[in-house]
Amino acid sequence: MIIANNYKEIKDHFDFTDSIITDMKWNNPLDLSITIDYYWDTQENREENRTLALHFKDCLDVEYKIKKEILEMSRRDIHFDSLFTIILFENVEANSNEFYHFHIYTFDYKEPLLKIICKQVQLEEV
Repeated sequence: MIIANNYKEIKDHFDFTDSIITDMKWNNPLDLSITIDYYWDTQENREENRTLALHFKDCLDVEYKIKKEILEMSRRDIHFDSLFTIILFENVEANSNEFYHFHIYTFDYKEPLLKIICKQVQLEEV
């Protein structure tokens, strides 16, 4: 069920800080989806976190960047929840009125894990 149809609705009602990215996948060659274990539900006296999905539609560009040192570690030594906990989700100002420019930061405020340029973003409860 779609619960927000644009960035303004998402920004006004949801804070992804401390939520965990649990999956990323292409739904088709143009649309990227990111599944999130939404942290703030338990802060609102709910029993469990909701699973939400950010859908980035009509992607023009997606850049995924992870530090090489992480990939050099043994898989059993990697704490995935920490590595993929969102610390900042932002719409970066750009000169284009046609596209959104998103940055999603996880383990580093200097370099985003994901840079996404797309025409539309939606939020779905999975």
